[in-house]
Amino acid sequence: MRPLRLAASAVLLVAGLASAPKAAACPSCAATSSPKEPNVWPVVGAFMLVPWALAAAAAVIVRRNSRPQ
Repeated sequence: MRPLRLAASAVLLVAGLASAPKAAACPSCAATSSPKEPNVWPVVGAFMLVPWALAAAAAVIVRRNSRPQ
């Protein structure tokens, strides 16, 4: 069971990392109006992924601590 869980976690991690640039740069806000203006929208999009990462970490911690001793 442990290797299967490890493989599933690895697949989810790779899928999340592969989709992060797409989630961080939505089509409506990825481009800036001028080339001199810094493009901060991908950073804002990356910060939108933070709650999901915290929720996943909390779920792992709760599952780990709720196992019978």
